[in-house]
Amino acid sequence: MFFHENPETIDALDGIAKRLHRSPRDIEHDLSDLVDLGLLREVRTFSFDKSRDLELQREISKRLISPSASEETDKAASKEKTGVVIIDELLPEGYPSSSVVLVMGDPATGKTTLLVQLVAEALRSGKNIVYATLDDFPDSVRSSMRVIGIDPARYETEARRKLTFIDCYSFLVGVRSREQYSEDPQRLSDLSIVVSKALSETSDPSNTLLAMDSLTTLLQRSGVRPSFDFLHTLVAKIRSCKASCVTSLSRKAFHPAIIAAIQDKVDGVIEMKAEDTKEGFARYIRVSKMRGARHVTAWTPYNRDPSLGLIIPSRNTVS
Repeated sequence: MFFHENPETIDALDGIAKRLHRSPRDIEHDLSDLVDLGLLREVRTFSFDKSRDLELQREISKRLISPSASEETDKAASKEKTGVVIIDELLPEGYPSSSVVLVMGDPATGKTTLLVQLVAEALRSGKNIVYATLDDFPDSVRSSMRVIGIDPARYETEARRKLTFIDCYSFLVGVRSREQYSEDPQRLSDLSIVVSKALSETSDPSNTLLAMDSLTTLLQRSGVRPSFDFLHTLVAKIRSCKASCVTSLSRKAFHPAIIAAIQDKVDGVIEMKAEDTKEGFARYIRVSKMRGARHVTAWTPYNRDPSLGLIIPSRNTVS
């Protein structure tokens, strides 16, 4: 009605919101819909934000501070078990600390299940978790954690918080988030800052696992080049604070050249695939890459159990 009555109006989001006596967030999606319908024309402009500039300067300064050679050597030599039996068997010497690992697989192979399983075991071992959700609501992740025996409420108390969510999914579906941290995944620079803030506010960033599910959504929503830049920054951030990161990707969603480029940027790759056989649906897993650690590259069969996650078939056979 406003634009029908004022067809010559040209203004920014904040200005239009002020005219309508609404908040910018309340009308942002409506304006986007009108642009998509061709009723409005959007012209992007750029302006200098002093507070954001200072924030970015501080972030860049952190990245320029490099640990000494001896610290890098000690960190590279540090390995630990994940607690997920099938992954620990594929990594006999342990999972390298301060690594960015990609869980890549076909649909229905259990990529999210594995991420939740790794997070649950990390919580049991005393690690801090920052979980960025792009494909589902944080409450859905909490439900999955309860199914495999972890009560997330125990780790979300303010006094001794171990589990923190970054809700990116609510922005994608137009729902107001109730989490402490939330961000539009299409604003990658803002998302990068939120991830940095969440990591820095844990009790010990070097004892923190960042889980991001999934990189597929990021690539599809924001494009390949911006997502690659974000991933490059994320890897530097993880190494800078000596944390660890695990993220997922659907390997059939993109061109092989894009998949290869992503694999080249990360420290480790866990691959999952599914095949139809005479005996039924079969799933296989392997570690095709893990910098600084001996790993099993042979395809290894596994099963999925709702209450246990990924399991080795032979261990659940009753004779």
